[in-house]
Amino acid sequence: MPKTNVRLFFLILGLAQIQAIIAQKTSDWAYKGEKDGIKIYHQKTPGLLHIKLSTVVKAPLSGIAALFSDVDNYKDWGYKISESRLLRRVSPTEVWYYAKYDFPWPLDDRDIILQSIMQQDAITRRVVITNTPHPSYLPEKTGISRIRNTTTRWTFLPGEGGWVSMEQQISTDSAEDMPDWLVTMTVDTGPRETAKAVRKILQKEKYQTVRLAHIRD
Repeated sequence: MPKTNVRLFFLILGLAQIQAIIAQKTSDWAYKGEKDGIKIYHQKTPGLLHIKLSTVVKAPLSGIAALFSDVDNYKDWGYKISESRLLRRVSPTEVWYYAKYDFPWPLDDRDIILQSIMQQDAITRRVVITNTPHPSYLPEKTGISRIRNTTTRWTFLPGEGGWVSMEQQISTDSAEDMPDWLVTMTVDTGPRETAKAVRKILQKEKYQTVRLAHIRD
């Protein structure tokens, strides 16, 4: 077989393998239904539960970036967030922050410390915001349980007519030992209410009209 054909063969083979891997990962998500225009999917891996939500929002990418950069106001849209404050702003696209969640009695409230990094693809203009926990960044507080193993990734992909596909993925500890009402709050109510609040708050004029130098709309 000529060298050109050999290279082409392995290129096609490699692409087919990549597509198979992507398809396999996609098929691992279990569709849990749609409510309020938000689709919810679950996936389990050893010790972890993964939650994915997808919907659409009409907003400029600069507005989305501005909302997620405004740490002190996370409590305005984050479900059960009672306190949020900026710890360190490394750059316009990287912040470290603290958030406290108001959990119902008899459970202790929860808090988390996250490093948030925003990235934009130069070609598709897709914006990805990844939040990684750093539980030892600050001392723990008495009576508040520190969340140690929850990561979040938001993806915003612009489409036609100003509409943006919005996806939120959460990976957290397995919910097998939680009571049913807490499981529902963790894997359904909380993420969905957060997504709804994000869609709503992005309709405010300040997010519809803002333009940021580091974001390509």
